[in-house]
Amino acid sequence: MSIWTPLRPLQPLCLCVPVRARTSLQLMLVAFLMPNITALTGQDAWFEKVEQVATASQEAPSKPPYTRRGDEVEMRYRAYNERLESFYERLSAGVRENAPELHPTLKAAPPKAVLHGYQILPKLVPDGQAPPERPRIRPAWYSWPWTQRLIELQVQKIEGLEAERDHILALTPTERRAGYGKLVADYLQLPESVRTIDAHMQYNRLWQPAIAHDRAGYDHQTALYHAVLERQAIRDALSTMDDSAFHKALNGVRGIDLAKGRDALETELREREKTLSREIHEATDRMKMTPPPFLRVEHPTPRRWVVHVPFYTDIADTEFVQSFKVAVESLWRLRDRDEEFGVQLSMTYVSATQLYRERPECGRRGHVACVPPRKGEQIDLDAHVALFPNGGGVLTTGAISTHVTGRAIALGPHDITPHVLAHEFGHILGFRDLYVRGYQDLGRDGYQVMEVSADPEDIMGAPGTGPVLRGHFEKVIGLYSSPSS
Repeated sequence: MSIWTPLRPLQPLCLCVPVRARTSLQLMLVAFLMPNITALTGQDAWFEKVEQVATASQEAPSKPPYTRRGDEVEMRYRAYNERLESFYERLSAGVRENAPELHPTLKAAPPKAVLHGYQILPKLVPDGQAPPERPRIRPAWYSWPWTQRLIELQVQKIEGLEAERDHILALTPTERRAGYGKLVADYLQLPESVRTIDAHMQYNRLWQPAIAHDRAGYDHQTALYHAVLERQAIRDALSTMDDSAFHKALNGVRGIDLAKGRDALETELREREKTLSREIHEATDRMKMTPPPFLRVEHPTPRRWVVHVPFYTDIADTEFVQSFKVAVESLWRLRDRDEEFGVQLSMTYVSATQLYRERPECGRRGHVACVPPRKGEQIDLDAHVALFPNGGGVLTTGAISTHVTGRAIALGPHDITPHVLAHEFGHILGFRDLYVRGYQDLGRDGYQVMEVSADPEDIMGAPGTGPVLRGHFEKVIGLYSSPSS
């Protein structure tokens, strides 16, 4: 699973209680929603919304904090979407009347909710530029408070645009036309924020429950996360000649006696860096790699190796499937010291009808499990993947955030690059992530998911930019040749 892709089925959620029993949090949420709801739907609809929110709030205490807090943020997210759609409609009406030449541009960019579910494909976008030099390790964080902050920032932008629109109405026709031009330009930056916030929503929905169900495992990952950051702080300190920057970098290093001279400190830091690197390598390398049984390695010439991997897919979009194949085969290709290594995929299409209807138990009339899911329907991914023929990897849809489950790459709806697809394919070969996912317990706010790459110069450590290495092929070929190892 990539931290760039970032990155659940969204259910309608509300939060409210009778007036006499409101908590401060509920009052805050009511204050957030009320201007939007009353402006759009009137007083009666507002009170109806209040009663709906009350019911959900009374049920919330039975949920764990990460779920309850997520539900609260999700309600804000839905209210934000409604407000954005309302502003778009009012802006469109004003543009049609005062600056009709801008309407085609505005019409082409309506706010769109992010759809999740079966056969919902991500948009394949180009890779970003690879860093010109060894990238510095930088952590990333995801949490419900931060997602809520993202929503609040976008709401503030809408409020500013609404005030600007009200001001425009008092101007002359010529001035209004120019004002609407700026307003449309500013609006066009907003719809993409919906996808960004949704990606954060779904990423939290995926990983916070995983942390709750394996605290011991994630405690180990958290310790490793801090070790990676401490090693980076040491490298930052050793790479600078400036004494002020040197001592500033040491703020991230534990147990250092700053009273020592720089030469003594540097000697100690180099030893600490070696120790941390060894511990990080041992922790990441001990994760056993197990190539799939359907993998096949060919050695057609003395200096050429080809890893063949069959895939089954129920994705009917042949252009997307071909793009996946090209991305993987292009990035998992290496020439080193006159030796060539590559991957070749064979893609076999299996329709949903074949998966769900053409099974022995489907001879019984009305068997529910034999009905193929509709586009956009939520599915049980593990049960769905189990329907595919054995003997190959699986490329399918229906995930809330792109990740690998078993032998399957399950695609979510958010934009994805060829490099990230190639990273996910690395999991099918048996490689584990070389970035570390730790956490901080935020109490009633759930968990903060903390991620950092243990090796940004490896595609399994930096999904968006890391390279495929000779060592990847050597591991696959070695384990294929000697399965007992």
